[in-house]
Amino acid sequence: MSSQLKIRDLELVVALHEEGSVTQAARRMKISEPAYSKRIQWIERIIHERLFERGRDGVKATDSGRTFIAYALECLYSFQRAIHEAHEARCGEASKLCIGVSPFMPPEMIELLRSIELPLHRNLTIEIDTAYSIDLLTQLQQGHIALALVASPPEIAAITTLRLASNPFRIVCREEHPLAVNQSVLLDEVLEYPWVFFNRGIHPYLHDQVLERVAAEHKQAKVAHHFSYADQATALLSDDALVAWMTPPEAQRAASRGFCNLPLLDESLHLETHLATRADNKSQLVSEYVRRFVKQMEQQRPAEQLSLPIA
Repeated sequence: MSSQLKIRDLELVVALHEEGSVTQAARRMKISEPAYSKRIQWIERIIHERLFERGRDGVKATDSGRTFIAYALECLYSFQRAIHEAHEARCGEASKLCIGVSPFMPPEMIELLRSIELPLHRNLTIEIDTAYSIDLLTQLQQGHIALALVASPPEIAAITTLRLASNPFRIVCREEHPLAVNQSVLLDEVLEYPWVFFNRGIHPYLHDQVLERVAAEHKQAKVAHHFSYADQATALLSDDALVAWMTPPEAQRAASRGFCNLPLLDESLHLETHLATRADNKSQLVSEYVRRFVKQMEQQRPAEQLSLPIA
C-alpha cells in the first residue's frame, strides 16, 4: 500500500513537521488548508499509522511520525540530490550562493554563514560580498546577490526580511562623564550632552530615524563630530562632556579600553539584524539555506549584533 505514496506526499509530511502548523505548511507548499489536512489523513490511512497529534499548540509528530519523517527526509534528500547532481554534471558547475554582509559584521556571524551545510547541495559554494546596508539592498533588487544580512532596513516592497535579533544602541563615554555612574540612559539624558554620531552615509535610514525621534521630543541633537568607524568614535571622545553612539560589540570593545558602556533605553530606537532577500525569490536553495541558518542561529543565541559602521 505504501507504494501509492508519492514524493509530494513525503514533502507534505516533512513540511507539516517543520512548520508545526497546517496554515504555515499549506502556505509553504502552496495548497489549501482543507486539501492539506485531507491528504495527511489519507497518508495516515495508507500506512496505518497516526503521524501527527493536533492540539492548541499546533501540530506535533507522534513517535511513529518522527520515525517516518526521519526516513522520509532521507528519501527526499536522495531524490533531490540526484536531480541537483545530475544538473551539476550536465552544467559542469556546482551550486553557488552569493550573500551580502557588512564588512564590520562580527566574525562569528560570517563563520556561521559559511558553516551552513545543506544535504541537497553537498557542493554548495558560499560567496560573501561586503557593503553597506543601502548598497546591499540595491544589489538584492538587481539580483547580484541572493541574501543579505542588514541592519534595521527600511520597508521596501521588492524586499522581504526576517528579523533575527534586536538590541539597544549603546552610549559610550569617558569614565569621568556625569552619566558614567548610571546603569543605563534615556534619550533625554543623552540629549543634554554633545554627540559623537555615526555618519549618515553609513545608514541613512537609521541615522534619520534617530534624529526624527529627537525632533519628536521638540529638541535638537548637539552633534559635535561624525564618524565612520568605531575606533574613530573613541578617539573623538576627547573630553568628559561628549557621548558616542555605538552598537553593542563596538561598545564592549570600547569598555575594554576603559570607556563606559551604557544601554540606551528607548522603545523606538534599537538595532535590528535582518536576513533579507527579494520578495519574488522562489529559489529552493535560498529557502532551504534560510531555514537552516535561522535554526542554527536560534541554537546559538544570544547572537552578537552588528558593529558600526552599520551595514
